[in-house]
Amino acid sequence: MKSKLTFSLHILLLLNFAVFAQPNYDEAEIKTIPVNDHIHMLQWSGAGNMMVLTGKDGNILIDDQFAPLSDKINNAIQAVQTGPVKFLFNTHYHGDHSGGNEKFAQMGATIFAHENVRARLSADSSIIKFTQAPKPSPEASWPVITFSEGLNVYLNNEYIMIFHVHHAHTDGDAILYLPQSNVIHTGDCFMKGRFPFIDLNSGGSVNGWIAAASKILTVIDDETVVIPGHGDLATKKDYENVRDAVMSLRDAVKTNYRLGKSLEDILAMNLTKNYENNFGSGFIKGDALVTTIYKELSTN
Repeated sequence: MKSKLTFSLHILLLLNFAVFAQPNYDEAEIKTIPVNDHIHMLQWSGAGNMMVLTGKDGNILIDDQFAPLSDKINNAIQAVQTGPVKFLFNTHYHGDHSGGNEKFAQMGATIFAHENVRARLSADSSIIKFTQAPKPSPEASWPVITFSEGLNVYLNNEYIMIFHVHHAHTDGDAILYLPQSNVIHTGDCFMKGRFPFIDLNSGGSVNGWIAAASKILTVIDDETVVIPGHGDLATKKDYENVRDAVMSLRDAVKTNYRLGKSLEDILAMNLTKNYENNFGSGFIKGDALVTTIYKELSTN
């Protein structure tokens, strides 16, 4: 029964993700939300949040959603500041954050990302041990500048501190913090008001996600503007609330797992009932997160 239930829940999770990841591009409208005079969040609810940094060094883009939206995204950028995107940074490799790489590269952008992003997009098994058969993306979409732990970039009068968090949402997550403007883009290491998607098949882990959240929270303060991977602009408190909820659920599942309870038993306890109203609006529901926690415990 346990294996059957686990399989059913993972199928449900994959179906939910498929719906989330294949929206209607024709009706998509890219919203531009000012953060300050030279930083804007570009948003469409069907994919990950983007950030554009404008100034004397040209247009700098963080994440680029799906390829069919590239023209719409570029039009939104041009409305803020004319000129091509010179540099493009990926927070991780998922298609709703890197799907436009090829088109922006063809428009002249230089792509930066963690080395595991390039490995996954290029299906380089010498760097990544894939849990599923990899399929390479077009070569033009691959990052041409990669890093292992971190990178410092100075553009448009901003010091951009880029740092890797290990095995969190995926194995290639990059966080971009601009201390002068006190703005941070977390990628999908944080989704405002939502349970996190922890992609175990792409090197993510529950413990790594919690550790990443805790690290990021030490970098920012109560005045930091947080651009999450999904959802509206957020605060440090918003991030703390999600981190604390996931930590509490991780500990509760771990306690019951060590008592020998099955996944079915633990799901029947409805451990997420006090969190669903605050964090259950995304495509990851409480049972899916509990299942992810249990799977990680049972495979370590």
